[in-house]
Amino acid sequence: MGSSLTKELEKAKKKDVVDFRKRGLTELPPAIGNLRCKELCLAENDINSIPEEIAKMPNLMVLDLSSNRINGLCPEIGQLQTLRELNLASNKLFFAPLTPELGKLSSLTKIDLSSNQLDELPAEMGNLQQLESLNLSHNQIKAIPPEFGRMERLIYFNISHNNLRALFPEIGALVNIKHLDVSNNQLTKLPADVGNIRGLTYLNIGFNKITELPIELSQLGFLTVLELRDNPALQQLPPLENFRSLQSLNIRNLQIPEPPADLGRLVSLTELDMRDNAQLKELPREIGNLRSLKKLDLYGNKMKVLPPEIGLLVGLTHLDIRQNQLTAESIPREIGNLVNLKKFLVSNNLLTTLPPEIRSMANLQELDVSNNTLTTLPDELGALQMLSKLNISGNKLTSIPPSIGNLTALTILDAKSNEISDLPPDVGNLQACTKIDLSHNMLTELPWEFGKLDTNLNILEVGHNPLVVPPRPVLNKGTPAIIDYLKKNEKEGRKGKVSGLGIKKSGE
Repeated sequence: MGSSLTKELEKAKKKDVVDFRKRGLTELPPAIGNLRCKELCLAENDINSIPEEIAKMPNLMVLDLSSNRINGLCPEIGQLQTLRELNLASNKLFFAPLTPELGKLSSLTKIDLSSNQLDELPAEMGNLQQLESLNLSHNQIKAIPPEFGRMERLIYFNISHNNLRALFPEIGALVNIKHLDVSNNQLTKLPADVGNIRGLTYLNIGFNKITELPIELSQLGFLTVLELRDNPALQQLPPLENFRSLQSLNIRNLQIPEPPADLGRLVSLTELDMRDNAQLKELPREIGNLRSLKKLDLYGNKMKVLPPEIGLLVGLTHLDIRQNQLTAESIPREIGNLVNLKKFLVSNNLLTTLPPEIRSMANLQELDVSNNTLTTLPDELGALQMLSKLNISGNKLTSIPPSIGNLTALTILDAKSNEISDLPPDVGNLQACTKIDLSHNMLTELPWEFGKLDTNLNILEVGHNPLVVPPRPVLNKGTPAIIDYLKKNEKEGRKGKVSGLGIKKSGE
């Protein structure tokens, strides 16, 4: 590869863009310095070092060395004064060889050092005052040098998935940052200086150990995304009323005892994630003010009632209220106003029936009411003709209404672990189904109409039923054999000539 690569380098000497991605390279010859290109891509090879001759490339603006095995950088890299973008992601870099000469790359606007083994950074990198994008994620960094506060042009700053225990106060000087990700660290608090970054639009501090947030956080009035999730010791949020531009708020897995009083002020909110707040028992009536909301996740709380105002969220497409303490009576009739819902997840509650208002959800594509105590399903279920996934497993159902035959778009039906002893012939209309699970029920016979489902049905689970039709030998052969049996024996079966003992012959 060495001599052939040298020849290729000679041919590429005058090209503006040279791409040697995925070439199986293990090293670079000194001839690399003869290139006059502006962009050089060496990504996805097996290179472990960069020769000093790379510094001889006078025009280089973009250097991509990502996804190699580079464990050090030669000091000469600091001589690439025209370099604007440097990608060293997914290598084997660690502190000792990370040369301070990086700080001499005065034209650099973007550097990616993510997914390495860095635990420290040279303070000289603070001299990169033209830098606009800095990705340090997925390393083992314990602290950010205060000199980084001189990167005044920085717009994108990602230091997620490291070992930071504190965020340097000098970050408040980086007033041009719009995207700041410090998630998945060991932070216990944020410096008040974060509030100085007034133009911030994205802030992710999730998966830390934060116990309190500075009041200055409320000054970030341009935020569109605020991720606070998985800080399990956090009990109180700062005032939200200034976050009028906020579109996504994630306060999952905190210890807030009740929703923020000013939640209703977030009129631009389209996504709200409040799942896994063990102390959260109710929603404020002001939830109805969030008319832009499309996704609402309330999974895993202690809610016993939903306010009628939830019916005002007519733009909602995704509602997850699984794993709460809701009864049929605690779901208001106004739920039927959510006519744009596509996904409605209500499993693991205390429902004995479904509200008939469900018939209004004409756009519903997925309905999960598993693991409740349902004894019947309303006929109105058949009005959901866009439904593709229906999960009614883990209830106390003894039958399924004939209206299920109207669900001609259904691809997955999960009805396992009930007490169903009879199926309506209308199930033969479910010809779009690819999977039907009827296991762990009380069925003795499968309807002959299942024979019509031979086009798309790949999986038919009927184990743990006292079935006699089809007979056990057929059941043991799996779905195709079951469908084939029901299809071929339908005529005789309807005459009563087919049973678990076989096919009765004429005169018997």
